[in-house]
Amino acid sequence: MKMEKGRLVLNKWHFKFGIVPIYWRKNGVMFHFGIFKLFSFPPEGEITTKENYKGFWIRKEFDFRGWEISI
Repeated sequence: MKMEKGRLVLNKWHFKFGIVPIYWRKNGVMFHFGIFKLFSFPPEGEITTKENYKGFWIRKEFDFRGWEISI
């Protein structure tokens, strides 16, 4: 079975990491990181609860004004 990139599949371990821009905030970004296994999808329009997955997931929003690498 071929998995589509970025698609959540039930009963498989997933690793997610990213820094995503928040378009409605000036210089806003969201950092997210997680290792989890999804047991069931929540009903339409509801938030995922701890009963739906095993593992952990961290999300943090912050302002990001730029970066620099110096060698």
